[in-house]
Amino acid sequence: NSSFVFRARLEDFMEIEIMRYSEKAQMKNLLKISNPMSWDHASRLFHSAVDVLRTLGWAWRWAEWWVESGDNWEPLIRDDQNEEEMTDKELKRVESTPESRCDDARRCRLAALGAALRNRDYDKIEGDDQAPLERALMAVMSTPSLVGPLKQKEKEFYVTWFSLAYRSGAPRLGFGDHKTPVASDSYCLHQADGSLKFELGARPLPGKTPPEKENGFFEPRVDEPDDFLQILTSGSPIKKKRQRQSA
Repeated sequence: NSSFVFRARLEDFMEIEIMRYSEKAQMKNLLKISNPMSWDHASRLFHSAVDVLRTLGWAWRWAEWWVESGDNWEPLIRDDQNEEEMTDKELKRVESTPESRCDDARRCRLAALGAALRNRDYDKIEGDDQAPLERALMAVMSTPSLVGPLKQKEKEFYVTWFSLAYRSGAPRLGFGDHKTPVASDSYCLHQADGSLKFELGARPLPGKTPPEKENGFFEPRVDEPDDFLQILTSGSPIKKKRQRQSA
């Protein structure tokens, strides 16, 4: 079901605001007055932001699936459009391969961000839930293979609302004290060193280091474990642990 794809969830979230602007334009033409955001609309945006950010909080696990297989995102075609006559650019399709997605996931630190969100690591040092969190989110929103070809204003919109959702501490996020328990073995461990995927551990906090380039979005490359495009090998800590348990 493409509605569960991360990019599709982002687009559904943006659609709420697009509809407001459409209604706002109509009202402005009719009444010749401004139409500020209502409490009801703000509430809809906030709850949608919570739901999308909750999905991102599981990226410590699903990043591997996305790298290997991509997703089944489909473009939204309006009634007045003919998909067969549209270019890939018009359809906002982004070509990628498992190898390119692997590079993208490492560059934006997708899996590490999921772990940091899950454990509310941006709460541990005062101020980390401001610029560092926003930089980490902006890196993800600047990864077209994952989120589509976004304009800068769209990126800023997502980062603003997701940051607000995080700082709200809403239980529905499933972060911190409200996180769902997961296994501490098997696919929840990195093969290289047996460290937990759902905790940062020795990995630096995503976004803590400013972008590598001026006006850029990505911090310098981090040497950290991941299981992208790997299969369970006999020499991995996970496999050895299983063998000891079955002996």
